[in-house]
Amino acid sequence: MKATVIEYDGCFSIDLTAETMQEAATLVRLGMNRTDEHRYIASTVSKEGGFAFCVTFVKSKRANHAVPKRK
Repeated sequence: MKATVIEYDGCFSIDLTAETMQEAATLVRLGMNRTDEHRYIASTVSKEGGFAFCVTFVKSKRANHAVPKRK
């Protein structure tokens, strides 16, 4: 999965691009099952100099793993 972070004047954008069909299915499930609630957001720096960012979305109580077929 390719991630791109873009900084705009008033916000940040984190864009994810699937590189495999499995990643594409994960992105579809993320879009279908996530809520607007964030469980965890953090930006960290390790002693070794590594930088990391994490955001965790809450899943819908009705979340499932099936990707519906479009008609």
